[in-house]
Amino acid sequence: MKEQCSGNKGISEYYSYWWGSPVLSRVKKISAYAPVALGGDFWVISAVVDYDDFCMPIEEGFRKVSLLFIGALAAFLFLMFFAGKLLLEQQKAQEEIAQLKELNERLETIHQGEEMLAHQQRLQVMGTMTGGIAHEFNNFLTPIMGYAELLMMELDEDSDAYDSAREIYEASEKAKEVIRQIASLSRKNVETVYKGILAEKMCLRVLKMIESICPSNIHLLREIELHEEYILGNAAQLNQVILNLCVNAVHAIGKKEGQITFRVSTAAREELTKIPELEKQRISEDWKRFLHMEIKDNGCGMDADTLRRIFIPFFTTKKAGEGTGLGLALAEQIIISHKGYIFARSQPDKGSTFHIFLPVMESGGKDVIQESQKKALKLVIGDENRKILQMLEKNFSRLELSVFTAGEKKELLRLLEEEIPQVLVLSEHIERGSGIDFCMSIQGKYPEMIKIIMADCVNREIAEAKQKRIIHGYVTKPVSATAILEAIRTIEA
Repeated sequence: MKEQCSGNKGISEYYSYWWGSPVLSRVKKISAYAPVALGGDFWVISAVVDYDDFCMPIEEGFRKVSLLFIGALAAFLFLMFFAGKLLLEQQKAQEEIAQLKELNERLETIHQGEEMLAHQQRLQVMGTMTGGIAHEFNNFLTPIMGYAELLMMELDEDSDAYDSAREIYEASEKAKEVIRQIASLSRKNVETVYKGILAEKMCLRVLKMIESICPSNIHLLREIELHEEYILGNAAQLNQVILNLCVNAVHAIGKKEGQITFRVSTAAREELTKIPELEKQRISEDWKRFLHMEIKDNGCGMDADTLRRIFIPFFTTKKAGEGTGLGLALAEQIIISHKGYIFARSQPDKGSTFHIFLPVMESGGKDVIQESQKKALKLVIGDENRKILQMLEKNFSRLELSVFTAGEKKELLRLLEEEIPQVLVLSEHIERGSGIDFCMSIQGKYPEMIKIIMADCVNREIAEAKQKRIIHGYVTKPVSATAILEAIRTIEA
């Protein structure tokens, strides 16, 4: 009442009694009041409402909304739990599938590895077998070809017997070529066979392969300045090196317009000694000239740090999965095995140039056989196969040349001391030893004697022995008197 009589308006909460009830109980009420002026005085107008009648509906609504919110939240949490459970189950299933897939890939890799290992073992066995088979067949073909050649020398060229002997000889020649192809299946031969390669022919052949890999935006320029030079090596390995360098050049150029220059010429040994990149190399004095190959591109180039590491195994500037980093390391290994040298020059955004130097064969490496000229020679021939010795002895005797044969080292040493021949023709293998080692052992005692090796195939050991003058030449089996005389003529020329 004091608040209402003060002449202000407002709202008051207070406790009163519920007069309608026989039992007086305190009840909370709300009173809204305002003064109304009346003359010099005022009236108070008050509206009273029970507190419960005003707040209970609000509280009831709040409770209902709260219950509804709690129910919705519970439903949402349940759905989230259910969805999370499904997601975990799906993730677990995907992990199991990935594990099974990985396990399957590993099993497949192991299976492929086992198959590859078994295949390599079979190839190794085949290589060993084919090498042995080729050796035996060469021994069989040698007397066949030798006696056929002897008959051809003794018979009239117009007779039927001469034609028959010629058929036998030509068939033996074809069989010899087949045996050479079989021998190429030998793992040992594939890795070590070195032949006289006409450099210009090899370059032209590899240029055709390079043209096939060059895209339309890259122009291939060739500059070949060669004159019947021969190199001793493995053509397949050298082609691999050149192709690998050209593929790298294509990648360095990319999609922009570019050019690859393939330049081949010869260089004297003195020129190599003046090259800064080869200062630390010992340039062999056994070779007078070298084949110089340049592969130049105008691609992205390399900085000095990259250039210094390009021949390190597993180093690559390509993205993961695009390169192994073994191409240039293998190329360097192949060139070194050919007694050559390789280095590169490059600058960023100015391209790269790879230089390869391979020794040139002084003998030329030609396989042209001309009719032998008779000459007073004394020859000693050593081979474990007596049939080969008998055939060669008859053929050389027919040519009126002095020939002595031996199947053992002791007998061979005795003949060398007694006869002192001008020429020694020795099998690559004799008494489970090496014919080259035997020639090396008598080098000081018979320095002027011509030494020729009869080999199943020309490998690196024979080529190096000839280059080092341990032997003077070689002939490949099956051998004949004509082939040996041609080898002697070539050496003396």
